[in-house]
Amino acid sequence: MRSERTARALRTGLAAVVLALGAAPARGDGPVPLSVTAVRSWSAPTNTRVVFDFSQVVTAVMPDSGSGSRIVISVPEAGIVPGAGVPPTLAVRDSVVDSVSTAFDARGARFTIVFMPGASFHAFTVQPAQDKPFRIVVDVVRTAAQVEEARRLADIAAAKRRDRVRLVYIDPGHGGDDTGARGIGGVQEKNVTLAVAQDLAAGLNKVPGLRALLTRDADYFVPLRQRYRIAEQAHADLFVSVHCNSSHRRGSGNGTEVFFLSLKGASDQADKDLADVENAADLVGGVPPQAEDDVVNVLYDVKRNSALERSQLLAETLLDHVAADRRVESRGIKQAGFAVLKSVEFPSVLVETAFINNPREVKLLRDPEFQRELGQQLTSGVLAYFSATGVRIGAAPDTARTPAGASGAVVH
Repeated sequence: MRSERTARALRTGLAAVVLALGAAPARGDGPVPLSVTAVRSWSAPTNTRVVFDFSQVVTAVMPDSGSGSRIVISVPEAGIVPGAGVPPTLAVRDSVVDSVSTAFDARGARFTIVFMPGASFHAFTVQPAQDKPFRIVVDVVRTAAQVEEARRLADIAAAKRRDRVRLVYIDPGHGGDDTGARGIGGVQEKNVTLAVAQDLAAGLNKVPGLRALLTRDADYFVPLRQRYRIAEQAHADLFVSVHCNSSHRRGSGNGTEVFFLSLKGASDQADKDLADVENAADLVGGVPPQAEDDVVNVLYDVKRNSALERSQLLAETLLDHVAADRRVESRGIKQAGFAVLKSVEFPSVLVETAFINNPREVKLLRDPEFQRELGQQLTSGVLAYFSATGVRIGAAPDTARTPAGASGAVVH
């Protein structure tokens, strides 16, 4: 007990010196001051996420969930200090959260999040993972906003039927506190994927009879299963998820590859590792693992096999058009168990555009002109897919037919 008090006193004294001098946290074998290193928020259409980053694992006193005008979180750790740039008050002022305030004293830290009327919250902690620190996360939602979003998706589905258009949902990978892979010079996957997805949507929306929408149109976190469920609610015809590849060794990987879902495991170990990394986005974002409750019973039915067959054709067509750009090598069509591809309602693929940790390819990925050209190539690929399946753009959705020569077999 005495040694624990002594250690706590030493940590408190060091933290006070760091706070007074504005020094950086100690490195090497020395003790690391306990601090709140960042307070951040991301606003989505129906919810706002507030995240507190810590230099060490802490014990938080807070309710798990509830509703009301605010939530108060206490961290009873003597000597905890605010890191550089952590404000006393963070003004959010979207439709869900008004503000976040922080207070520190000898007893610890106290955080207060003030909500807009009609809000409810879910609060939890996330253990350190990959390059992410220990975090306290508070997801705040407005029931009215959720109802409005459900109505919006229903309206999209109704307009699709009325106007006889084809609907393509584009999914920019990662977002919010899930940055995805990082490239040389601080390039973040979440920003590249959003830019490419926006360029792809812009290209498709220029085509009469097509409509393209995004699962996220700004920098916020969306759970993997919610991404394809958004597309399902809108009765999408296609689903294209955009990502950047990465390898453990800098510069060791290169090229573009397109995945569709595998029911029997990945094409090889490297593809399994990649799927594991992409599927870990939920863990990084604080979403607990989920059982395959909503798809297990239909994995092998006719609808699933038809979706996989069409997904394979979509993957091949998209890669053909991207590979025409000789600047990025084709790595081929692959299969793996990506969680975001597990809908049976439409063909879905995941495009790994290029390697963000490859010094040459990251220069392309961060170039707005290359992003625009990649969006154009994917647009051409989508149009070629519709043509190959006998779909006339602008025709009623039930005019689609099975591609000529298709046997129904699915490659695993």
